[in-house]
Amino acid sequence: MNLIKRAMSLIGVFGISVSAFAELVVEEGYVRDPIPGRSMTAAFMTLSNTGAEDFVLKSATLEGAASVEIHTHTHDNGVMRMRQIHELVVKAGESVVLKPGGLHLMIFGIKQIPENPELKLCDEDMECITTRITTQSLVKK
Repeated sequence: MNLIKRAMSLIGVFGISVSAFAELVVEEGYVRDPIPGRSMTAAFMTLSNTGAEDFVLKSATLEGAASVEIHTHTHDNGVMRMRQIHELVVKAGESVVLKPGGLHLMIFGIKQIPENPELKLCDEDMECITTRITTQSLVKK
């Protein structure tokens, strides 16, 4: 009986700790169609953390692409440079906007991106959220 009480206690503790994890919500997510003949593009969105703990984005995958990197733009002596960063912190209760000319996801090795590709965003413990985003053309129709 003592073993059952301990197991139930552990389940209760586990349930509390699970609810305290960061909860990342992807809003208005889209990936640009690649320029014809190119195998890279970028994805943009708002990442909102509705949880009680910070979410540290460490890696991402996108359906139809070989790899995804987190990038930022920096201004260096009047020159705009794109640089990879290895993590992106979304603080508890806050949002981070990924937009053209700023933070974004760089998408490489594109074979074919579906109309609504699956995007997976993972933290350092490989706890991931999965969502679908849209595709947008650079060409006005």
